[in-house]
Amino acid sequence: MVGTTLRDIRTHIERLASDDGEYYVVCARSGERPVPVAGQRFATRADAADAAQATEQYRAALRRYDPQLPFYDPVVCQERPAATDTDGRAAEAPQDTTQGVANDETHTTPPSVDRDPWDDSPLISFCHDVSGAVFESLSARDHEAAERAIMETYLAAAEATTDRNTLCLVLLETMASELEAHLETAERMQVLRAAATNLSPVEPAADPVAASLAFLDSLSLIREYGVTRNSTSGTDDDIWTVSLRGYAIECGESRFPTLPIGIDILRRSGTPSEPLGVTDVTALGEGDWQFVLRSDATASGLVCTWGESR
Repeated sequence: MVGTTLRDIRTHIERLASDDGEYYVVCARSGERPVPVAGQRFATRADAADAAQATEQYRAALRRYDPQLPFYDPVVCQERPAATDTDGRAAEAPQDTTQGVANDETHTTPPSVDRDPWDDSPLISFCHDVSGAVFESLSARDHEAAERAIMETYLAAAEATTDRNTLCLVLLETMASELEAHLETAERMQVLRAAATNLSPVEPAADPVAASLAFLDSLSLIREYGVTRNSTSGTDDDIWTVSLRGYAIECGESRFPTLPIGIDILRRSGTPSEPLGVTDVTALGEGDWQFVLRSDATASGLVCTWGESR
Protein backbone atom coordinates (compact mmCIF):
# COMPACT_ATOMS: atom_id res chain seq x y z
CA MET A 1 0.00 0.00 0.00
CA VAL A 2 1.34 3.43 -0.95
CA GLY A 3 -1.46 5.44 0.60
CA THR A 4 -5.05 5.34 1.69
CA THR A 5 -6.59 7.89 -0.68
CA LEU A 6 -6.76 8.32 -4.43
CA ARG A 7 -4.65 11.46 -4.11
CA ASP A 8 -1.96 9.56 -2.15
CA ILE A 9 -1.73 6.88 -4.84
CA ARG A 10 -1.65 9.36 -7.72
CA THR A 11 1.06 11.41 -5.96
CA HIS A 12 3.14 8.25 -5.51
CA ILE A 13 2.87 7.46 -9.24
CA GLU A 14 3.76 11.02 -10.21
CA ARG A 15 6.90 10.85 -8.04
CA LEU A 16 7.95 7.66 -9.82
CA ALA A 17 7.42 9.15 -13.29
CA SER A 18 10.20 10.45 -15.53
CA ASP A 19 9.73 12.74 -18.55
CA ASP A 20 12.22 10.82 -20.70
CA GLY A 21 11.74 7.30 -19.33
CA GLU A 22 11.52 4.41 -21.77
CA TYR A 23 9.16 2.29 -19.65
CA TYR A 24 5.38 2.65 -19.48
CA VAL A 25 2.33 0.70 -18.27
CA VAL A 26 -0.41 -0.79 -20.43
CA CYS A 27 -3.21 -3.32 -20.08
CA ALA A 28 -1.92 -6.71 -21.23
CA ARG A 29 -5.30 -7.58 -22.78
CA SER A 30 -6.24 -4.39 -24.60
CA GLY A 31 -3.03 -2.37 -24.91
CA GLU A 32 -4.82 0.61 -23.34
CA ARG A 33 -2.98 2.87 -20.88
CA PRO A 34 -5.33 3.14 -17.93
CA VAL A 35 -5.81 6.06 -15.58
CA PRO A 36 -3.81 7.04 -13.49
CA VAL A 37 -0.67 5.98 -15.46
CA ALA A 38 -1.95 7.16 -18.84
CA GLY A 39 0.69 9.46 -20.35
CA GLN A 40 3.30 8.62 -17.70
CA ARG A 41 6.79 7.20 -18.38
CA PHE A 42 9.32 5.73 -15.98
CA ALA A 43 13.12 5.61 -15.92
CA THR A 44 13.45 2.01 -14.70
CA ARG A 45 11.48 -1.20 -14.99
CA ALA A 46 11.25 -1.35 -11.18
CA ASP A 47 9.63 2.10 -11.04
CA ALA A 48 7.19 1.14 -13.78
CA ALA A 49 6.31 -2.11 -12.01
CA ASP A 50 5.73 -0.14 -8.79
CA ALA A 51 3.45 2.22 -10.73
CA ALA A 52 1.57 -0.74 -12.23
CA GLN A 53 0.89 -2.15 -8.78
CA ALA A 54 -0.20 1.29 -7.58
CA THR A 55 -2.54 1.45 -10.58
CA GLU A 56 -4.23 -1.75 -9.45
CA GLN A 57 -4.61 -0.28 -5.96
CA TYR A 58 -5.97 2.99 -7.37
CA ARG A 59 -8.60 1.28 -9.50
CA ALA A 60 -9.57 -1.04 -6.65
CA ALA A 61 -10.19 2.08 -4.54
CA LEU A 62 -12.32 3.59 -7.32
CA ARG A 63 -14.39 0.43 -7.43
CA ARG A 64 -15.76 1.34 -4.01
CA TYR A 65 -17.57 4.15 -5.81
CA ASP A 66 -18.12 2.55 -9.21
CA PRO A 67 -18.46 -1.25 -9.06
CA GLN A 68 -18.69 -1.44 -12.87
CA LEU A 69 -15.23 0.12 -13.39
CA PRO A 70 -13.39 -2.00 -15.99
CA PHE A 71 -10.63 -4.33 -14.83
CA TYR A 72 -7.19 -3.95 -16.41
CA ASP A 73 -4.14 -6.20 -16.29
CA PRO A 74 -1.34 -3.59 -15.95
CA VAL A 75 2.02 -4.72 -17.29
CA VAL A 76 5.30 -2.94 -18.00
CA CYS A 77 6.44 -2.17 -21.55
CA GLN A 78 9.80 -0.86 -22.71
CA GLU A 79 10.16 1.45 -25.69
CA ARG A 80 13.70 1.04 -26.88
CA PRO A 81 15.44 3.60 -29.12
CA ALA A 82 16.02 2.60 -32.73
CA ALA A 83 19.41 1.03 -33.38
CA THR A 84 21.74 2.13 -36.19
CA ASP A 85 23.73 -0.05 -38.57
CA THR A 86 27.39 0.44 -39.52
CA ASP A 87 26.45 3.06 -42.13
CA GLY A 88 24.74 5.20 -39.51
CA ARG A 89 21.30 4.42 -40.88
CA ALA A 90 18.43 3.59 -38.56
CA ALA A 91 17.88 -0.11 -38.32
CA GLU A 92 14.54 -1.71 -37.63
CA ALA A 93 13.58 -0.94 -34.04
CA PRO A 94 13.10 -3.93 -31.75
CA GLN A 95 9.61 -4.72 -30.57
CA ASP A 96 8.41 -3.53 -27.20
CA THR A 97 8.96 -6.00 -24.40
CA THR A 98 6.04 -6.34 -22.02
CA GLN A 99 6.52 -7.74 -18.56
CA GLY A 100 3.86 -8.87 -16.12
CA VAL A 101 3.70 -7.20 -12.73
CA ALA A 102 3.43 -10.35 -10.64
CA ASN A 103 6.02 -12.45 -12.51
CA ASP A 104 8.68 -12.30 -15.22
CA GLU A 105 6.47 -13.52 -18.05
CA THR A 106 7.07 -11.64 -21.31
CA HIS A 107 4.15 -10.97 -23.66
CA THR A 108 4.72 -10.36 -27.37
CA THR A 109 1.02 -9.76 -27.97
CA PRO A 110 -1.84 -9.36 -25.52
CA PRO A 111 -3.46 -12.73 -24.83
CA SER A 112 -6.89 -13.38 -26.30
CA VAL A 113 -9.71 -13.67 -23.77
CA ASP A 114 -13.47 -13.99 -23.95
CA ARG A 115 -15.06 -10.77 -22.79
CA ASP A 116 -17.87 -8.36 -23.32
CA PRO A 117 -16.77 -6.05 -26.18
CA TRP A 118 -18.39 -3.11 -24.36
CA ASP A 119 -15.93 -3.46 -21.48
CA ASP A 120 -13.18 -1.67 -23.39
CA SER A 121 -15.33 0.55 -25.61
CA PRO A 122 -14.00 4.12 -25.80
CA LEU A 123 -17.29 5.56 -24.53
CA ILE A 124 -17.47 3.28 -21.50
CA SER A 125 -13.80 3.84 -20.66
CA PHE A 126 -14.20 7.62 -20.95
CA CYS A 127 -17.26 7.64 -18.69
CA HIS A 128 -15.50 5.58 -16.03
CA ASP A 129 -12.40 7.79 -16.21
CA VAL A 130 -14.51 10.94 -15.80
CA SER A 131 -16.41 9.52 -12.83
CA GLY A 132 -13.16 8.40 -11.18
CA ALA A 133 -11.58 11.82 -11.71
CA VAL A 134 -14.60 13.54 -10.14
CA PHE A 135 -14.64 11.19 -7.14
CA GLU A 136 -10.93 11.85 -6.63
CA SER A 137 -11.51 15.59 -6.76
CA LEU A 138 -14.40 15.38 -4.29
CA SER A 139 -12.36 13.25 -1.90
CA ALA A 140 -9.43 15.67 -1.98
CA ARG A 141 -11.75 18.55 -1.05
CA ASP A 142 -13.63 16.72 1.72
CA HIS A 143 -17.01 16.91 0.00
CA GLU A 144 -18.22 13.77 1.77
CA ALA A 145 -21.89 14.72 1.67
CA ALA A 146 -21.81 15.07 -2.11
CA GLU A 147 -19.93 11.75 -2.47
CA ARG A 148 -22.48 9.97 -0.30
CA ALA A 149 -25.44 11.49 -2.14
CA ILE A 150 -24.01 10.46 -5.51
CA MET A 151 -23.56 6.86 -4.40
CA GLU A 152 -26.97 6.57 -2.76
CA THR A 153 -28.77 7.96 -5.82
CA TYR A 154 -26.62 5.95 -8.23
CA LEU A 155 -27.16 2.64 -6.42
CA ALA A 156 -30.91 3.22 -6.35
CA ALA A 157 -30.90 3.98 -10.09
CA ALA A 158 -28.68 0.99 -10.83
CA GLU A 159 -31.28 -1.37 -9.36
CA ALA A 160 -33.69 -0.22 -12.04
CA THR A 161 -31.15 -0.38 -14.90
CA THR A 162 -31.32 -3.65 -16.81
CA ASP A 163 -28.46 -2.91 -19.23
CA ARG A 164 -25.22 -2.87 -17.24
CA ASN A 165 -23.41 -1.14 -20.11
CA THR A 166 -25.47 2.00 -19.52
CA LEU A 167 -24.63 2.17 -15.81
CA CYS A 168 -21.63 4.44 -16.39
CA LEU A 169 -23.91 6.91 -18.18
CA VAL A 170 -26.31 6.69 -15.23
CA LEU A 171 -23.41 7.44 -12.91
CA LEU A 172 -22.43 10.60 -14.83
CA GLU A 173 -26.04 11.80 -14.87
CA THR A 174 -26.26 11.15 -11.12
CA MET A 175 -22.99 12.99 -10.49
CA ALA A 176 -24.11 16.05 -12.40
CA SER A 177 -27.43 16.24 -10.57
CA GLU A 178 -26.00 15.74 -7.08
CA LEU A 179 -23.11 18.15 -7.59
CA GLU A 180 -25.67 20.73 -8.69
CA ALA A 181 -27.72 20.06 -5.55
CA HIS A 182 -24.94 19.89 -2.94
CA LEU A 183 -22.22 22.33 -4.03
CA GLU A 184 -22.20 26.05 -4.65
CA THR A 185 -21.26 27.31 -8.11
CA ALA A 186 -17.65 28.14 -7.17
CA GLU A 187 -17.20 24.75 -5.48
CA ARG A 188 -18.56 22.91 -8.52
CA MET A 189 -16.10 24.67 -10.78
CA GLN A 190 -13.19 23.89 -8.44
CA VAL A 191 -14.13 20.21 -8.46
CA LEU A 192 -14.57 20.16 -12.23
CA ARG A 193 -11.26 21.89 -12.96
CA ALA A 194 -9.38 19.61 -10.60
CA ALA A 195 -11.05 16.57 -12.13
CA ALA A 196 -10.03 17.72 -15.62
CA THR A 197 -6.37 17.69 -14.55
CA ASN A 198 -6.82 14.15 -13.18
CA LEU A 199 -7.76 12.76 -16.59
CA SER A 200 -5.13 11.47 -19.01
CA PRO A 201 -3.46 14.50 -20.63
CA VAL A 202 -4.22 15.71 -24.15
CA GLU A 203 -2.62 18.43 -26.25
CA PRO A 204 -4.20 21.88 -25.73
CA ALA A 205 -6.46 22.75 -28.63
CA ALA A 206 -6.69 26.08 -30.43
CA ASP A 207 -10.47 25.68 -30.19
CA PRO A 208 -11.14 23.45 -27.16
CA VAL A 209 -14.91 23.45 -27.69
CA ALA A 210 -14.75 22.25 -31.30
CA ALA A 211 -12.05 19.69 -30.42
CA SER A 212 -14.06 18.35 -27.50
CA LEU A 213 -17.28 18.04 -29.48
CA ALA A 214 -15.44 16.15 -32.23
CA PHE A 215 -14.01 13.77 -29.62
CA LEU A 216 -17.36 13.20 -27.90
CA ASP A 217 -18.95 12.61 -31.29
CA SER A 218 -16.31 9.96 -32.03
CA LEU A 219 -17.28 8.21 -28.76
CA SER A 220 -21.00 8.33 -29.70
CA LEU A 221 -21.76 10.31 -26.55
CA ILE A 222 -23.46 12.63 -29.03
CA ARG A 223 -24.85 11.59 -32.40
CA GLU A 224 -24.39 14.87 -34.24
CA TYR A 225 -23.33 18.42 -33.46
CA GLY A 226 -22.85 21.89 -34.89
CA VAL A 227 -20.72 24.73 -33.51
CA THR A 228 -19.90 28.30 -34.50
CA ARG A 229 -17.39 30.54 -32.73
CA ASN A 230 -17.48 34.33 -32.44
CA SER A 231 -15.73 36.96 -30.37
CA THR A 232 -17.47 39.66 -28.37
CA SER A 233 -16.82 43.08 -29.86
CA GLY A 234 -14.26 45.04 -27.87
CA THR A 235 -13.35 42.15 -25.58
CA ASP A 236 -11.31 38.95 -25.61
CA ASP A 237 -14.38 36.87 -24.74
CA ASP A 238 -15.31 34.02 -27.07
CA ILE A 239 -18.82 32.78 -27.72
CA TRP A 240 -19.65 29.34 -29.11
CA THR A 241 -23.17 28.53 -30.28
CA VAL A 242 -23.63 24.76 -30.05
CA SER A 243 -26.33 22.35 -31.17
CA LEU A 244 -26.32 18.68 -30.11
CA ARG A 245 -28.33 15.79 -31.43
CA GLY A 246 -28.75 12.45 -29.68
CA TYR A 247 -27.06 13.12 -26.33
CA ALA A 248 -26.53 9.67 -24.77
CA ILE A 249 -27.01 10.76 -21.14
CA GLU A 250 -30.60 10.75 -19.96
CA CYS A 251 -32.02 14.22 -19.36
CA GLY A 252 -35.24 15.59 -17.96
CA GLU A 253 -37.47 17.84 -19.97
CA SER A 254 -35.28 20.83 -19.14
CA ARG A 255 -32.33 19.51 -17.07
CA PHE A 256 -29.11 19.18 -19.09
CA PRO A 257 -26.23 17.26 -17.38
CA THR A 258 -23.22 18.90 -19.02
CA LEU A 259 -20.57 17.28 -16.80
CA PRO A 260 -18.69 15.14 -19.40
CA ILE A 261 -18.79 17.96 -21.94
CA GLY A 262 -17.52 20.54 -19.45
CA ILE A 263 -14.71 18.36 -18.09
CA ASP A 264 -13.43 17.44 -21.56
CA ILE A 265 -13.47 21.04 -22.77
CA LEU A 266 -11.48 22.08 -19.69
CA ARG A 267 -8.79 19.44 -20.19
CA ARG A 268 -8.33 20.60 -23.80
CA SER A 269 -8.00 24.24 -22.83
CA GLY A 270 -4.52 25.70 -22.71
CA THR A 271 -5.64 27.89 -19.79
CA PRO A 272 -8.12 25.73 -17.83
CA SER A 273 -8.37 28.33 -15.06
CA GLU A 274 -10.01 30.83 -17.43
CA PRO A 275 -13.76 31.33 -16.86
CA LEU A 276 -16.09 29.33 -19.09
CA GLY A 277 -19.75 28.51 -18.79
CA VAL A 278 -23.07 27.67 -20.41
CA THR A 279 -25.95 30.06 -21.08
CA ASP A 280 -29.09 30.28 -23.23
CA VAL A 281 -29.96 26.57 -23.05
CA THR A 282 -32.87 25.28 -25.11
CA ALA A 283 -34.24 21.75 -24.83
CA LEU A 284 -35.26 20.52 -28.26
CA GLY A 285 -36.50 17.12 -27.07
CA GLU A 286 -35.27 13.51 -27.37
CA GLY A 287 -31.69 14.26 -26.37
CA ASP A 288 -31.34 17.32 -28.62
CA TRP A 289 -30.05 20.59 -27.16
CA GLN A 290 -28.97 24.05 -28.17
CA PHE A 291 -26.86 26.28 -25.95
CA VAL A 292 -24.17 28.96 -25.82
CA LEU A 293 -20.71 28.63 -24.25
CA ARG A 294 -19.09 31.87 -23.08
CA SER A 295 -15.58 32.59 -21.84
CA ASP A 296 -16.65 35.12 -19.23
CA ALA A 297 -16.87 35.09 -15.46
CA THR A 298 -20.67 35.46 -15.31
CA ALA A 299 -21.43 32.09 -16.93
CA SER A 300 -21.73 28.73 -15.15
CA GLY A 301 -23.40 25.43 -15.89
CA LEU A 302 -20.48 23.22 -16.93
CA VAL A 303 -21.73 20.52 -14.53
CA CYS A 304 -25.49 20.72 -14.96
CA THR A 305 -27.81 23.38 -16.27
CA TRP A 306 -31.44 24.01 -17.08
CA GLY A 307 -33.06 25.10 -20.32
CA GLU A 308 -36.35 26.21 -21.75
CA SER A 309 -38.29 23.81 -23.95
CA ARG A 310 -38.94 24.84 -27.51
